Amino acid sequence: MYKKRFIVMATALMLIAVILTGCRIIPHSRFNVRQYVFKKYGLWNVSISKESEEKEGADVWTVVDKKNDVEFSVTDLFNLGHDGYYLTDDYEYSLVMNKSDILLDGFDEFECVDNSDNPYYPVKFEFHYKNLADLRKRCDELEEIYRRLSKMNSEVAVTYSSILDFSFKDEVNDKLPDVYLDDADISFKKSCGKNVGDEIYDEIKLYYVWHAYNYQWPVLLDDITEKDIEEMLAYEHMIHVSVVNADETEELIPDVISYRCWELTFGSLYLLLKEKGFDVTGYATHYTVLAPSGIEYEFSYDFYDGDGIYVLADGEKTFLRNYDDDFYISTEEIEEFFGLDLNVR
Repeated sequence: MYKKRFIVMATALMLIAVILTGCRIIPHSRFNVRQYVFKKYGLWNVSISKESEEKEGADVWTVVDKKNDVEFSVTDLFNLGHDGYYLTDDYEYSLVMNKSDILLDGFDEFECVDNSDNPYYPVKFEFHYKNLADLRKRCDELEEIYRRLSKMNSEVAVTYSSILDFSFKDEVNDKLPDVYLDDADISFKKSCGKNVGDEIYDEIKLYYVWHAYNYQWPVLLDDITEKDIEEMLAYEHMIHVSVVNADETEELIPDVISYRCWELTFGSLYLLLKEKGFDVTGYATHYTVLAPSGIEYEFSYDFYDGDGIYVLADGEKTFLRNYDDDFYISTEEIEEFFGLDLNVR
């Protein structure tokens, strides 16, 4: 009798917990899986395995999208952080990977890349471009790819990666194979819809302008306008640069930005030093500057070898404390060389 009362009370308490917290304490059923794929992807013409299969401690249901003849998995996982049992799937990955030949037919510049190690971006449409005209063409083509995908299933969001090619990056990689040189490699989800090519172009262009201005690459700067630069500098997520004065007040340098906190590229440092009145000769990609200590420092995007990135201090190699070897100099080193206390954030 007491045992029965205990079971009833325990069950009642569990039900109350479920009602109050929304926590699901029992695995999902085949019917729940059908509801899930319909709600998430609008899939109704599907076949679902009669029973789930246990894989790595989780229940896995095999589902077939009959319209597109694509088989995928729906997995029932348990995690208290997700309020008990929750469903996840690989439908986007399976659909795009299985139909990539159709989606990319006629677009030789694109490649469908398996990125399944990344749960957020399991598959990517990857393309290369050299300038903004090239990018515009790729984005127009991408619009057609999205239209094709939309005909298969308008609920699917895909990801893509755009890679900016220019000769200097290849030169650096030849000498420093492990170098991390900033690239316009961006991945994010974009749902199918009108003007998706324009939206993607605008986002990639912003990065392109940022990249060109941050490094002060001449070949890229020649491809953008003053208006492009003004819009980029006004971007809300821009990392700005301030000089901290002796009285702790800060002087914002509005035309100098960075892509990382507490570091500047050689090109951005060139702009800063010119702004602060230092004796700088040369161009943003290769220049010399006289420091208050009397030491002449020379910076160049050609200064790299098998040991890393360096500057010349009175003609002698001085390797930078750079974790990524990619032509950034830290605010600590800038203060050490030039006596400028900076906030880059």
